[in-house]
Amino acid sequence: MNRLQRKPLMLLLAAGIAGGMLVSGCSSKDIRQETVATVNGEEIKGSELREFLGVPGGVFAVPDIPVERKKEALDQLVAVRLLAQDGRSRGLDNTSEFKEILRQNDRLVRIKALVRKEIESKLKVTNEEIKAEIAKVKEANKGISDADAAMRAVKSVSGSRIQKIQEDLIAAAKKETGAAVDNQAVARIGKEENVPDNVVLASAGDETILYGDVKKILRGLSPGGDPHGRSDLSKNPVLVGNILGRELTMRSLAAYAKKQGVDGSEGYKAMRREMERFVLRSLVADNVAANNVGVTDKEIEAAYAEHSASMVRDGKKIPLAMVKEQIRAALWNEKREKAIDAYIVELRKKAKITVNDAVLPKV
Repeated sequence: MNRLQRKPLMLLLAAGIAGGMLVSGCSSKDIRQETVATVNGEEIKGSELREFLGVPGGVFAVPDIPVERKKEALDQLVAVRLLAQDGRSRGLDNTSEFKEILRQNDRLVRIKALVRKEIESKLKVTNEEIKAEIAKVKEANKGISDADAAMRAVKSVSGSRIQKIQEDLIAAAKKETGAAVDNQAVARIGKEENVPDNVVLASAGDETILYGDVKKILRGLSPGGDPHGRSDLSKNPVLVGNILGRELTMRSLAAYAKKQGVDGSEGYKAMRREMERFVLRSLVADNVAANNVGVTDKEIEAAYAEHSASMVRDGKKIPLAMVKEQIRAALWNEKREKAIDAYIVELRKKAKITVNDAVLPKV
């Protein structure tokens, strides 16, 4: 169950809330819908490749990024498609784990669709601004590659504007849904011995956040409990307030997205498909490709001996027992990645993959 609880956070990091850009010129929008590759008949559009290259929403052309870098990014998108398709062929999309992860992330899918729509309609950046920023980046970072300079320029020019759009969206969502914290209820935490789990701490639209909801989140952050005997985190009103603020923002955005008709829209469907692919990719990687990965004590001892020169603290050699589990984790991650890469190689051999080279320079 702990593994299930970690999945939403992993997916949140892997598929975080993102923005996009609008640049003058009519051809940019058309390229978004162009097929840059197919994987066993499943298309990868220009917008998806742009997003993977650092332009969320895919509405900003990145001509300064070399074609070779675009091909490398496309190669990774192909790998995700192959793993997701393999997961479906194995019926992993019908498992309880798959369905539970999607259920836990449905709110996030709705919010991401709303944020993407908002940024696509409100953020405008000109080609001249990007070109000027690329020149600044290159001047400040001698020797930087054109690809890296372009990516940094995109983030630099758009960063503050995206933040402002997101802040305005959150404010509108909270106002529209009447989002509010019951400060008196929060004040009871830490003062009273037993505050019931069903006490409502905040609400947004039809949704309420109970004290029990907050406690569950805190337990997920520290599933093993507090080993040092410190006070229960759920009785810390400051920490509870932080969790409450984050949850209230998420729930008000989700409720606002519903009011804006996001559910069932093409944007929502696209984000849902993206989430499904990431979930299937993770399940195949963990349960199939790297299912038999293990690390023996002999391998740990060999790694310890190989890196003995760095196993020193305050002039004394660190005992193997103190670093054994860290070495095990590092070796496991290394072997896991190799196993997944090897599995993808085998999937490629059986797959029918086509790439539209003519489109890549325009992406």
